[in-house]
Amino acid sequence: MIEVIGGGLVLIGIAYAENKGWVDKDSVSFVLNVGMQSGICVSMFYFIHKLSILFL
Repeated sequence: MIEVIGGGLVLIGIAYAENKGWVDKDSVSFVLNVGMQSGICVSMFYFIHKLSILFL
């Protein structure tokens, strides 16, 4: 639950900083893409790890 709230606060903070002009749109897009891709990779690794424990 804390991770979901923290992730939401980070996204709101990035959107606020972009609207204020503190960061440019390209860097925000890059950070969000890398973050989403790493989250997907970690989720898939965790799923495969749990699946291997279940069947071995």
